[in-house]
Amino acid sequence: MDKETWEEVRKAIEDEEQEVLLYYNDEEWWVSRLYSEEKSFLLTRGTDSYTQKFETAEELFTKGTVDGKPFIERVKDFD
Repeated sequence: MDKETWEEVRKAIEDEEQEVLLYYNDEEWWVSRLYSEEKSFLLTRGTDSYTQKFETAEELFTKGTVDGKPFIERVKDFD
């Protein structure tokens, strides 16, 4: 994912509360929110529904893990 696309995705997650589908090594990863909880950001691996929950988007970006590395370090590898 290039920097411009990342900025669009980041905005969709943080500001627009959109559900976003990303691919890492041909595997689906979803970023979503629980509509009943204002402070809920979820990172879910599609193959087994493994879900990580965070209170803020920033926390998801820095503490969420994809294949053993922080989400933010994997941004360049997402399709």
